[in-house]
Amino acid sequence: MDSLWDFSTGLSAAGTLIGFVSLAFIPLVLLRRKDPPATFAWILVLLFVPVLGVVLFWFLGRDRVRRPVRERIIGGADVRGRLTQRLSGQFDHALLERSLSAQPEEQRGVMRLAARVGKMQIVAGNDARVLVGAPETYDALLAAIEAATDHVHLEYYIFRADRSGRRLIDALEAAAKRGVRVRLLYDGFGSVGLRRHLRGLLQAGGYARPFFPLSLLRRAWTVNLRNHRKLVVVDGNVGFTGGVNVGDQFLEWRDVHLQLEGPVVAELQAMFAADWYLATRFDLSDPAFFPVLPPRGETVAQVFGSGPDESLEAIHKLYFAAIASARRQVVLATPYFVPDKAMSVALQTAALRGVEVDLIVPARSNHRVTFHAGRSFYDELLAAGVRIHEYERGMLHTKAMVVDARVGTVGTFNLDSRSFRLNFELVAVLYDAPTVARLAALLAEDLEASRRVELEAWRQRSLGTRIKEGFARLMSPLL
Repeated sequence: MDSLWDFSTGLSAAGTLIGFVSLAFIPLVLLRRKDPPATFAWILVLLFVPVLGVVLFWFLGRDRVRRPVRERIIGGADVRGRLTQRLSGQFDHALLERSLSAQPEEQRGVMRLAARVGKMQIVAGNDARVLVGAPETYDALLAAIEAATDHVHLEYYIFRADRSGRRLIDALEAAAKRGVRVRLLYDGFGSVGLRRHLRGLLQAGGYARPFFPLSLLRRAWTVNLRNHRKLVVVDGNVGFTGGVNVGDQFLEWRDVHLQLEGPVVAELQAMFAADWYLATRFDLSDPAFFPVLPPRGETVAQVFGSGPDESLEAIHKLYFAAIASARRQVVLATPYFVPDKAMSVALQTAALRGVEVDLIVPARSNHRVTFHAGRSFYDELLAAGVRIHEYERGMLHTKAMVVDARVGTVGTFNLDSRSFRLNFELVAVLYDAPTVARLAALLAEDLEASRRVELEAWRQRSLGTRIKEGFARLMSPLL
């Protein structure tokens, strides 16, 4: 009897302790000063599933870089200053002014905002090639790597050592053996386990580093902060960015990437150099990595970055401003759609103003909770006149937008809370009509391959489906 009593008392004491620990985390949630829905969702999780809630908040609740990384960022001020100097040599004011003078006022408004909140300059004189899908992207990457003579810099969220990844790794090894300086920065979570497949590259003289490597005890706070960027710079004069990761899984996905030449490539180089310094404390601001790049085309472009190391949420502001400036049409493709209030209102307001707003999302997704959370927003968007299209030819992974056939974006940015505030993201913004027209044609193909969602039919879905979507939406601030 005593042993049973002791067990019951111990169980009760453990429950009380867990309750106190859970309650102690609530002030930490409040101190984050985030959106009320996210704060409320975390408090609910802590109150109703305290053990799981504490674990989840410990690993997923922090959305800013902590002191050790802040100190590294502050310590890198000199490096950032030198990178800014390198970029200034690529900036042709006269060429840009001639390009801007022909733009309508609403576009110049977006560009003024972009110039203020973006860390990189708007630059003219670039060439942009739209690459469709992983096979075309990998072929272009391999050709550039095989032609490299000085250096190859790569940064990826997912880099798998399967057949597709092995092709790139072999090309990088061959480049390193002929004296090319190879640096690969891969996300510690998205590319977990990659390092053991890079021995040949390292032995050949290449470098590979994980970004925020996983350490559940020492760096638990970094689990939630991932480097979602995909970029490659070859010899300082050819650059790549977009949505395509590296791996066999992505060969059949619908996706888009850019191959860039001209002064904008220096901005990709500066972004890689800043991320490399953050991960390794090694300075890549040497002028050798920033050759003077003559004009290569007519594209006016800008590289936009955002992440938990800053509070501007620059890409979020850019998307909001571009949608708000629309006069005729917005076409937006995203694989993961869980908009915050501001983005939802921007889409609805544009549609209510008479703008044709077309949203393209997957009919099937590899992230089920995010998929159902996104569908919970359909009713209010459809009622406002937003046209929603579900892509039916496999997995849609395209992350692109075209506004009035005059502003286009391609990058790594999804319309969800993780991209808004948690991930290190990258978007290339294009401002010239011919390049944006090529991107618009690609999105038109996606619309043709999609099924349009009709409001009345949507409202007939089952009660079980609605409950599933409602639960997923409740969790959406945590996604």
